[in-house]
Amino acid sequence: MNWGKGLAMALAAFAGLMVFFIVMAARNPEPLVTERYYEEELKYQERIDNSERANALTRAVRIEVSGQGVRLSFPEEMHDRAIHGELTLLRPNDPIADRHVTITPDGSGVFETADLGLVSGRYNALLEWSVDGVAYYTEEKLVVP
Repeated sequence: MNWGKGLAMALAAFAGLMVFFIVMAARNPEPLVTERYYEEELKYQERIDNSERANALTRAVRIEVSGQGVRLSFPEEMHDRAIHGELTLLRPNDPIADRHVTITPDGSGVFETADLGLVSGRYNALLEWSVDGVAYYTEEKLVVP
């Protein structure tokens, strides 16, 4: 075999390998973190400011898995105040398993959800809440056993 045939075979093998990788990549769908990524990107500076406000509290909000639900406990300075917000649980590899919950903690700053039907695995917990018109934001990774 001469060098011309060897070069042609190498190029054909390379092209075949590229086609194989493209087909495999097309078969493995990777969902977006959110379908509204552009809107979320525009609100990013606001989210940074809200996160800094949450970090300035005496204690961070605790987000814990409780059975098939979630338990939130707010710092003492938030007790007996009107807290309103939304908890979003994003499952990175399965958007069907995402959960959105409106939160209204009790007077002691605790909020517990009932059974949310959480699937075992990792979730990104995004908590947006406000007290007296001041917005806060907390993000945490959770593992459901």
